[in-house]
Amino acid sequence: MSISNPYFFGIVLFSVICYYWIAKTVNRRARFPPGPKRLPLIGSLLNTLPERIGLRAPNPNPTPIYQQFLKLGKECNSDIIHIDVLGDHTVVLNSAKAVTELLDHRGLNYSGRPAMPMLDDLMGWGWDFGHMGYSDRWRRHRKTFTHHFQPQAIREYHSFQRKSVTDLLNKLLTTPEPDVFELKGWIQHYASSVILRATYGIASPKDKEYYVELAQRAVTPILHAGIHGTYLVDYFPLLKYVPSWFPGAGFKRKAKVWAQYSHDLREKPWETVQSEMNEGTALPCFVTRNLGSIDLEAPASDLKQEIEVIKNCAGVAYIAGSDTSISLIRCVIVALLIHPEVQERAQAELDSVLGTESNARLPNYSDREDLPYLNAIISETLRFYPITPLAVPHQSLEDDVYEGYHIPKGSTILGNCWAILHDEQVYPDPMTYDPSRFMKSKGATSEEEIPPQPDAALYGFGFGRRICPGRWLALDTTWLIIACILATCTIKKPLDSNGKEIVPVIEYEDGLVVHLKPYKCRFVPRSEEAVKLMKDGFLEEEE
Repeated sequence: MSISNPYFFGIVLFSVICYYWIAKTVNRRARFPPGPKRLPLIGSLLNTLPERIGLRAPNPNPTPIYQQFLKLGKECNSDIIHIDVLGDHTVVLNSAKAVTELLDHRGLNYSGRPAMPMLDDLMGWGWDFGHMGYSDRWRRHRKTFTHHFQPQAIREYHSFQRKSVTDLLNKLLTTPEPDVFELKGWIQHYASSVILRATYGIASPKDKEYYVELAQRAVTPILHAGIHGTYLVDYFPLLKYVPSWFPGAGFKRKAKVWAQYSHDLREKPWETVQSEMNEGTALPCFVTRNLGSIDLEAPASDLKQEIEVIKNCAGVAYIAGSDTSISLIRCVIVALLIHPEVQERAQAELDSVLGTESNARLPNYSDREDLPYLNAIISETLRFYPITPLAVPHQSLEDDVYEGYHIPKGSTILGNCWAILHDEQVYPDPMTYDPSRFMKSKGATSEEEIPPQPDAALYGFGFGRRICPGRWLALDTTWLIIACILATCTIKKPLDSNGKEIVPVIEYEDGLVVHLKPYKCRFVPRSEEAVKLMKDGFLEEEE
C-alpha cells in the first residue's frame, strides 16, 4: 500500500487509537501515582508540553523543571508523581525515601534507560554507555570503565592533576582579576587537561586547546537534549523519520549539525592516540593500557567488539569527566565568594596543616583526612548547587508497586536530586549554605555527639546501578584545585569604577548538568609566601 494512499493514514490512526484504548483498558484498575490531570488518549500532553505543541508561547524565564516537579509533588501531597503523555509514563521521585527504595533497593528493576531518539539516534550518542539499556553490552562497557576510574585506580592520575593545578595557579598569579570568560575558560582547560591526559595521553598545549574546544562544542547540545522529553521525538519516535525539510522538523536540522560533534569527539582523540602508538610516542593512559591488554589471538569479531568498548569508554570519560568537574569547581568558587566566613574558616584549617611561613607548602591528597571542613565545603556545594539537579532517567524493566501505586513496565523514572538535597526532613534549614552540617558536632552534653547529615554525594551523582562511575575523579579534580586556591588566595568580589564591591548575580544555564552563567571575581594572593607557592606550583615533572 502506498504511503500516499489516504487509507494508509486511516489505518495508522485507527491502530494508534486501538493501542491506547487497549493500554487504558489494561490499566483501568491500576492506581497510578498522583499527577497532572489526564485526558483520554493524550494523557497530560496539554499540561506538560504546551509550548512544544504551540498552545503557549515559550516562557523567557521558565521555572526549572526539577522545581516544577517538586511543586507538583507538594500540590499532590506525594513524594512520587506520575505524568502520562500519550501512553509514555514518567514517574518522578521527589524524596530520598522513594529514591532509596526504588533505585537502590530494587535497583535491578530500575537499571534500564528509556529510549531517547533525539540524543541517541539523531545526534549520534548511542555509543555512550551512560545511555545504553541494561544489557550485557552495557555491563561490558561499565566494567571496563569502572576498573580504571575507581578510587584506587585514579591515584595514578594525581600527578596529572598536580601539573594542571600548577598551570592554573600561574594564570591566576599573572591575571588575578580575570574577566568572566577567561575564568570559565581556565577552569575548563584545567579539568579537561586532566581527563585528556588520563584518557588519551594528550599533553601538548596545542592539542589540548583543540580538544578542550571540541568537548565544549559537543557538550552543550547534550545538556539540552539529555533531559527526556525536551524534544517531541522522544515521545513520538516515528518523528525521527520525518524529512529534515518538513515543516516543524527543525530538530532534524539541529541534530545533523550536533551529530558531527559527537562523531568528532569520539574519533579525533582516538585517531591521535592511535597515531602516537604507531610512532612509539604515546604516553601511558586509559587507552594504551586497555589496548595493550587485548588478546590479539581472539576471534576477529571479539577483537573488534573489545576495541569498540575501549573507544566508547574513552569518549565517555572525555565528555563527562571534564563537564561535571567544571560545573562543580565553578559552583564551589562562587559559594566561597558569597560566603567569606566559610572561606576564612577553610583557610585557617589549611594554615594549621600546611604552615604559613617559609615552611608553607601546597596541599596534597595526603592531607585530605586532616581537612574535614574543606571536605565539607565540597559536600555542601554539591548539596546547595547540585550539578545534576535531575538525575539521568532510569527505566523500569517490569511492573512494580510502591506505596500502593502502580509503576508500569517501561516507565521513565526520574530522581529529583534537587528536591532531595533541599528537603528539610533530610537537611534542616536547606536554603542556608552551611558546610558544618557535614561535620560531627557536640550535643547538649559533653558526651553527646551529633552525627553529620547524609553526604550529598549519595544523591548528587545518580543512583543505584546507574550511579556515575566517574564521580571519584571529578571529586578529586575539584578538591585539589579548591584546596590550592584557598591555600594561596582569597577569593573576593569584583570592584566597580569607584572601588566598591559588586555583588555577583547568580544565574544558571539549565540542562542535564547545570552550569552557572559566567561571573567575575578576584583572586588576591594571601602573602609573599603564597605568591612563591603559586609560581613554583608542585615543582614536579610529570612521570
